Amino acid sequence: MKILLVTVGGSPKPILTTIETLQPDRVIFLCSAGSKGSESQVIGTGTPCEIRQGAEIVERLPNIPTQAKLTQFDPDRDLIRIQNPDDLSECYNAAVSTIRNLQQQEPNGHLTADYTGGTKTMSVALAMAALDYGVTLYLTTNTTRENLLRVERGEATERARTALIAVDRTIEQVLPRFLQQYNYPAAIAELNALLRSMELPTESSRRIRELRDCCLGLDAWDRFDHLEAWRSLQPYMKSSEIRLLGLFLKRVISSRAVIDSNFSSADGMNGHGYEIVEDLLLNAERRAAQDRYDDAVGRLYRALELLAQIHLLQTYDIKTGNVDMQKLPEFLHEKYTDPAVRSRDGKVQLALTRSYVLLSELPDDSLGQLYLEYADRIQNALQIRNYSLFAHGFTPITKVAYQNLNEVFFDFIQSGIAAIAASAQLTTASQFPKQLSL
Repeated sequence: MKILLVTVGGSPKPILTTIETLQPDRVIFLCSAGSKGSESQVIGTGTPCEIRQGAEIVERLPNIPTQAKLTQFDPDRDLIRIQNPDDLSECYNAAVSTIRNLQQQEPNGHLTADYTGGTKTMSVALAMAALDYGVTLYLTTNTTRENLLRVERGEATERARTALIAVDRTIEQVLPRFLQQYNYPAAIAELNALLRSMELPTESSRRIRELRDCCLGLDAWDRFDHLEAWRSLQPYMKSSEIRLLGLFLKRVISSRAVIDSNFSSADGMNGHGYEIVEDLLLNAERRAAQDRYDDAVGRLYRALELLAQIHLLQTYDIKTGNVDMQKLPEFLHEKYTDPAVRSRDGKVQLALTRSYVLLSELPDDSLGQLYLEYADRIQNALQIRNYSLFAHGFTPITKVAYQNLNEVFFDFIQSGIAAIAASAQLTTASQFPKQLSL
């Protein structure tokens, strides 16, 4: 169903023109209320419509629905009265309410709007509402406007050029809001909708696609799909903003491949080896920014666990999932052959705390010694995680609880990486940008 919204002003002619041009199945009139308002042109009896030349009335005609032969017109349904046509808030709210109701009632309907008539405020309000809710806009005018108050003759209805407005609003207003929230699925959906719904100039289309690709890359990265993230971001490495992220991502890929045997490091770049741990810290920070504290703590826990796992593997060739006793100093063999530390299949497996305890027992291990300094604080902080629904309990993690745990874990992990990585390889890991300026 084709539905047309129009603002009604002093002259019926532009409204009749747009109805004739667009041939809608239903017309909804936004009118100023009262006996002197424009609603009389829609529901007035007799000949309420006046055709003027200057101040002189040259012709009186029936109301607009009669002239346009709108046989399905229902004033209770299709007439929207505005009490104060110069109040922008009232006019905008009336237009928005009408559009939203129509979109719910007629989800497959095609909505259009012509903002030629009515007060300036009514026209602005309908145009704003249409832009905000994706309604196609039209304007009825003539080539040369001799009368700036109204369209009198030679008028034609044309689609309003709104593409560049929509592009600018999306890039400058909508997209930054989503980026501030790290809400990449919403940003991608908004950019895709813009590409689908409008015929954009070549340059605008290119810019929208580039921004979408970068958001796709950040979204994949946010979900730990590092290789897909690299495929999306790699074409934009010429941008200084993306380049810094891309170089860090390449080091994350290489770092992950060390501990993940099923992961390819072909697109990686060597760093200090703990970039995947730093990546988890940054991901936790983003979840906390979204008030998703249980998720944030889960990532901090995994980062703490990974730090020990990578260090044991890189430095001692010890896999925490299956410890080779030959890799341990002889004085630890008896302790780690104890059945209490073996799994059901006989493997020696080390969970988080046992991994750090082992490191503290290895001679002169700097991460193990650092753990001894932090051990009590780490164990206390772990209780917050252990009592949460995502671990072994049912207690939701509050912002304060997250902050307390983060203070301990983050400080320990950062200090740990600095202690065990070569200083020449240390770099500042970059958080995702809150704005994109390609």
